[in-house]
Amino acid sequence: MGVLLAAPTAPFTASAGPVPASVQARMRGRSWRDERRCPGWDRLAYVEVDHLGFDGGVGRGELVVAAAIAEATVALFRRLYAIGFPVRQMRLVDEFAASDEVSMAADNTSAFNFRCVAGTDVLSKHAYGLAIDINPVENPMMTADWFVPAEAAPYRDRRALRPGMIVRPGPVTALFDELGWEWGGDWHHVADLHHIVRRG
Repeated sequence: MGVLLAAPTAPFTASAGPVPASVQARMRGRSWRDERRCPGWDRLAYVEVDHLGFDGGVGRGELVVAAAIAEATVALFRRLYAIGFPVRQMRLVDEFAASDEVSMAADNTSAFNFRCVAGTDVLSKHAYGLAIDINPVENPMMTADWFVPAEAAPYRDRRALRPGMIVRPGPVTALFDELGWEWGGDWHHVADLHHIVRRG
């Protein structure tokens, strides 16, 4: 079995625009939690996209990303939808108390979260809304002897291709390359298989 499912027949729909006041209220004190350093609301965008589920049905997901990459984000998920790449769920990290660990364990695809790179005091690209994590269980962050989340143990073997996995060579990384996204799976110090960052 490959990383894709049958492409959906329903047309893809999406929207992108300013972060609504109701969404800002959900984020304050969680993913948006530093009045002095968080990006202003005018620099962020609220994106809703259709996505294929692992059951073959169509779900609706939400992300907050940098306003500068909102349209690129919609374009990426439009293409992933068209080729039949499934996404487990796509909810704001605020639904998981803005915990990256809890969101990953739930196999949640997410973007903005004002936090540092794990184990450092350096702000992550997620803190600027420039990075997206896709299917963290199927695509763990790992080295030869370590991985997260723990739920990803069955997916450490990257040779056994299953739906929702991101591999190179493969159709998803080909889209990343075409559309201008850097994939964490290409990094040398660690393979961050769920992590993508918009180039430029």
